[in-house]
Amino acid sequence: MVNIKKAFNLIVVLCLFVASLLVLGTSIVTTIYYDYGVDVDFPHYQKENVLLLLLLVTGVVFVFALFKKIGVLEKNKGALVFGIVFCLAYCLLLILSIRPYPVNDSKTLDDIIGQFMVENYSSLTEKGGYLFIWPFQLGYVAFGQLMSSIFGIGNYLAWDLVQLLSVVITVYLLYQLTWEFFGDRQVCSIMAFLSAGMLFFYNYVTYIYGDILSMAPQTIALFLVVLYMKRKRVIYGFGAGVAIAVAVMLKTNCEIALIALVMALLLDLIPQSGKTEPGSLIKGAIIMLVMVVLTFSAKSAVDAYYCGVTDLDEIPGGSPSVSHIAMGLQESELEDGWYNGYNYQVFEENDYDIEATKAAAIANIKETLAGFVKRPLHGGRFLLRKFLTQWADPVCVSTHNLDLVNRHHENTTAIADSIVSGGGSGLISQVMNVYMTVCYLGVAIYLFGILKKKEVSDSEMLLLILIFGGIVFHEFWEGSSRYAMRYYVYWVPFAAKGISMILESRIFRKFLKK
Repeated sequence: MVNIKKAFNLIVVLCLFVASLLVLGTSIVTTIYYDYGVDVDFPHYQKENVLLLLLLVTGVVFVFALFKKIGVLEKNKGALVFGIVFCLAYCLLLILSIRPYPVNDSKTLDDIIGQFMVENYSSLTEKGGYLFIWPFQLGYVAFGQLMSSIFGIGNYLAWDLVQLLSVVITVYLLYQLTWEFFGDRQVCSIMAFLSAGMLFFYNYVTYIYGDILSMAPQTIALFLVVLYMKRKRVIYGFGAGVAIAVAVMLKTNCEIALIALVMALLLDLIPQSGKTEPGSLIKGAIIMLVMVVLTFSAKSAVDAYYCGVTDLDEIPGGSPSVSHIAMGLQESELEDGWYNGYNYQVFEENDYDIEATKAAAIANIKETLAGFVKRPLHGGRFLLRKFLTQWADPVCVSTHNLDLVNRHHENTTAIADSIVSGGGSGLISQVMNVYMTVCYLGVAIYLFGILKKKEVSDSEMLLLILIFGGIVFHEFWEGSSRYAMRYYVYWVPFAAKGISMILESRIFRKFLKK
């Protein structure tokens, strides 16, 4: 069993290493931008100024080397305070200058929350209503009703501040995870300084939706499971079960994190000695069961509540998942495998019949795969392009979303105009552009180190399995670099470790001695 575990870990790490090299190489030769004033997510590609980028990346690494030389990296609390203060300042600047409103699906759900507050449940009960098609959003709607009851309907500042709290908790726990992984103050300090570059994440503090709201409980669950694996205290496992249940309620994509948590706990049951103590086996099994039961109990409780208030016998089944997969394998005028409306259309065309829609979507998938088999190079290019458009987008559609949420004011602020479409926008995009190359350089070095020594801790594997699961899932599901953002943030502790490895290399040791 120990050998099987080791082989599994190294296969996952090898796949991630190849993926990191692909993203790193792409980030060096090309970059992605979004046109101002466009309504849809439409990434455009342009050649990178390779020389300038490499000079800036080298400059960032040498700044860390200078920090090491003068002892800044030893003052870990100062680095953490800097990271948190920067996060707060930048996010508050966005919130107060842009004054964001809900847009797209977020706007639709905001309207539905308002309707539910006055007991109008037509979007769920009427055939073709938004929640009739997408009932998985009921958990988010329930949270929205709670927010409206506490802060009032349409109090978007309150939503933004709750999202800011979620962002800060996530950043703080990334630092704590870094310590639990490596126990190295230098790596933790690098991670804290790197957190100031996560603008692709912070920009979404203005996007009122489940993406950011779910990040704090998801990260809490990850952190508590790491604590459980290292300290074997059952309370951590139970706390993780509660946290991941809340995260999945807010955003069903967090089910990938639930799977990663269960897989990591399973791997944790196989110690290096090859002998598992009965007590550890029982505790691990109970915690896994609690996580799964709490997650699905929370969903059942939400469904039961809305069945009660609407007199429905059961919540509508909604558009089948297979329609998302069919759409995720389609070529599109905007970007291959991204949203093109197919999952809506196929459900409507089949009169909202779930079985008929399944059959139509499966037939579409078979047709697509048959085309890939006949033209394997074309199929390979499709899958590679879809991977890179999601994972090698340095802004993760965040600049486009800043544009969307800023349009609803007749008199926009000068700061908001600069951030969204002026000089500030260019600067912010360039920071994210350099940041991606720095991040994936560190990640690639870290993963290579694992492959070289053929050893990785169970706690590190938790996040690596999560990231690997996100890559695989969105290679076949609806694609978007907004979804990749949820996993990008979890690369940062490993990027910090990779940069620390650079600083400990022979060439930098010589530099530091001068």
